[in-house]
Formats: sequence, C-alpha cells, structure tokens
Amino acid sequence: MTSTTGDTDTVTNTQEFTFGYHLNNWDLAGLPAEDGLEAIQRNGFRYVEALARDDLSRDFSRRYMGTGDKPVPMGTTDVAFLTRVALFSRAAERGLELSSLYCNREFVNPLSWEYELATMDSITRILAGFGAPGLVLGGGPPARGGADHEPDLYRRFAASLREIGERAGERGMWVAYHPHIDTFIETREQLDRLMNELDDGPAGLCIDIAHLMMAGSDPVAAIRDYASVLKYVHYKDVADQTGISGPARFASFRPLGDGIVDIPAVTAQLLADRYDGIVIIELDSTDEAPEDALKASVAYIESLGLTLRPESSTR
Repeated sequence: MTSTTGDTDTVTNTQEFTFGYHLNNWDLAGLPAEDGLEAIQRNGFRYVEALARDDLSRDFSRRYMGTGDKPVPMGTTDVAFLTRVALFSRAAERGLELSSLYCNREFVNPLSWEYELATMDSITRILAGFGAPGLVLGGGPPARGGADHEPDLYRRFAASLREIGERAGERGMWVAYHPHIDTFIETREQLDRLMNELDDGPAGLCIDIAHLMMAGSDPVAAIRDYASVLKYVHYKDVADQTGISGPARFASFRPLGDGIVDIPAVTAQLLADRYDGIVIIELDSTDEAPEDALKASVAYIESLGLTLRPESSTR
C-alpha cells in the first residue's frame, strides 16, 4: 500500500500487522460462540478476541454503560466462564489463536479493587497459557454532570493500570487500556490526561478508531501521537452520529467501509509507524448474518491492499 507525504513524495510501506476478528457479533446477538469461532477461522483469520464475560465485566456494563435497561443481574458463574474458556481451547487446537480477552473493571473502587486485581491476575494467567500476547482492559466509571474526573482519580486509575501491567509483564505480556464511550476515558482530552500519568510505564493503549470518533476525537492523530505505547488496535466503523444518543449509539456500528471512520488514513498511519502488532476487526451488531458482515469487512481491507496474514508479519 502507498501513503503520501506532502504533495509529491510517495512512500511505499509494507504491512507488518496481522488481522484478527472479534467474537462480539455472535456473543452480543446471543448466537453460539462456537459458530462464531468456526466462521472466523474459516475465513482465514489467525486471531480471535472475545469479551471475557466474567461477572465483574458484565456487572460493570450493567451499571455504567448506556446500553438501555438491564434485567436483574444473574452472573455467568464460574461454570459458564470456564466452559467458555474450553471453547477457546478447542478453537486453539484447530489453529485459531486467542489474542486477548476484553475485561471491564472499575479500577478506582476501593471496595472492589482487591477482587478486580485478583480476577485480572487469573485471566492473565489463562491468556498466558494460550500464548496470547496481552490483556485488553476497558471500563472505569465515566465522568458525569459535565465535569471531568478529579486529578487524584486519574492518578489512582493510572496506578491500577500500572499494577496490572507489571504483573502481565512478568509473564512476557502487555496490558492495553481501551478508551470507550461510557467509560473513564472517552475523549482525546481525557486520554491525554491519563497518558500524562502513565508516561511510558508497563501499561499501553488499545486504540479503537470508532469509539474515539464517536467521542469527537481524531483516531489518526491518537495513533500517531501514541505510537510508542500502542499495543493493539480495533478496526471498527460507525454511522454518522448526528441525532443518535443513548443506547442507539451501540446499534450504530457498521462493517468496515460502511461508516464515517477514515480507515484509509488510519491504515496509512499504522503503515508509516511500522506497527507490527494485531489489528482486530470488530462489529457489535448487524442486521445481516454475522459471517456476511465479516466477509464484507474482509473485502474492504483487501480493497485497501491489505491482507489478513502478511508475509512480513513477525506474528
């Protein structure tokens, strides 16, 4: 693929990142996870990411994220969680690798932090057993009432991420925090405040290009400015947000190329930075069959001159 710098200079960059696909489109629609894993592998992906779907992740979403009314929390129980891990094990035996599990936590609640840390430590050990490269973290209570978080809360939040990062680093893994609507970090301004606290410590970033755009931020600039701590990327597209609010935002995601995210510009930046990690294609909901939406996104990235598994990738 080519990217242009200036008016006349054209630089050819080699793709070094590998693509994976998210299980969300099956999970969030209540479809069998095993069907999703088989479809993802059938279409040539090496990696899959999935929501952890543990009790703490689910409870965070129920209490903080604006996805509409929720029933009384029932939890997944350890049986359901471990059964889910068994599905990933069988998929791994067939050659589909687990890149990460996505965990929501609060990070700043002194009444729950001990348990949050213990469960993330355990999930990191599970991921290490799969040979997964890292752990993606989301969450943290969002700012409310038109005011941002207090400075001390940013410091506590960053300290929690560093502690998890240090534990993961002992196992040769990274930790990446994912800015996301309805969580602690939504906007670019909030991201900058967090990174001022994290510096170049053991916790890095997962940039989701659609969520940043939904918060009014430029994902290309975020990728460029934080290239040194970028561990993981979510490729996601979203419809124009004019007139969309509340739960409807979570139904406005689209297959790649069908929304307003400037994916060619994002791609050009990753190529220019020689990003060599994993890019996960993600879609939460669709009116079409999940595998058809997957194929549409694959066709789109191929139209950009990209491939799911580049020969130059170190992964």
